Formats: sequence, structure tokens, C-alpha cells
Amino acid sequence: MEKLSALQEQKGELRKRLSYTTHKLEKLETEFDSTRHYLEIELRRAQEELEKVTEKLRRIQSNYMALQRINQELEDKLYRMGQHYEEEKRALSHEIVALNSHLLEAKVTIDKLSEDNELYRKDCNLAAQLLQCSQTYGRVHKVSELPSDFQERVSLHMEKHGCSLPS
Repeated sequence: MEKLSALQEQKGELRKRLSYTTHKLEKLETEFDSTRHYLEIELRRAQEELEKVTEKLRRIQSNYMALQRINQELEDKLYRMGQHYEEEKRALSHEIVALNSHLLEAKVTIDKLSEDNELYRKDCNLAAQLLQCSQTYGRVHKVSELPSDFQERVSLHMEKHGCSLPS
């Protein structure tokens, strides 16, 4: 009987331990369930956050690609504009050279005409003096009596104006 009472005591002790262990397991199971539930919620939040971040990254990549394309187009446009302005600059430089050449030719022509004008003025003054002299002396000079360089000038002048030389 002693053995039986020891066994019953052991049985009671084992039931207590079993009850304690069951209670502890139930408590751990509750904690496990609440932790699992919390982790599931956190996992869903993390997945949602990941989806948001992934969507943002996709938009950023899309925007980046669009900006790269726009930048490339702008670079190409700037390059073409630079080429155009370089060609225009070369054309304007050639035009400036041509205009300077025309200006130089015009200056030479003006200088030549000024010289001719001065010669004609001197010739006219000489002719006026000769006319005055001839009126003074009552005699008309013949072209053949004039100095040779003056004869040439008178001849050229008369030919330009379509007159014939008096004898």
C-alpha cells in the first residue's frame, strides 16, 4: 500500500506538473499565436511598404529613362544648333571678306575718280586761263598749238562727250 500511495502521490505530482506544463504550453501557444499574428501583420505591412517602394522605384526608373531621352534629344539639338551657328559664322566671315574686298575696290575707284576730278579741274582752269588769254590777245588758239599732254586730254574729253575737235 505504501507503494500505491507513493504511486498515487507520484500520479498527483505528475498531474500537477502536467497541469502546470499544459498551462505553460497554453500560455506559450497564446504568446506564439499573438506573436505569429503580430508578425503576419508586420509582414503584410512590410510587403505593402515593399510594393510602395517598388512602385516608387519603377516610377523613378521610368522618369530617369524619360529624362535621359530628353537630355539626349537636347544634347543633339544643341549640337545641331552649334553646327548651324558655326556654318553661319563661316558664311558671315566669307561675306565680310567679300564686302571688305568690295570696299577696298570702291576706295580705289574713289581715289582714282578724285585724281581724275583733280586733273579735270586743272584742265578746266587751264582752259579758262587760255580762253582769257585768247580774248585778251584777240586771237583764238588752235588745238594743235596747245601742249601735247593738254591736246591728249582735250581729245579724250571731246570724245567722251561726243564732240568733234575744232580745227
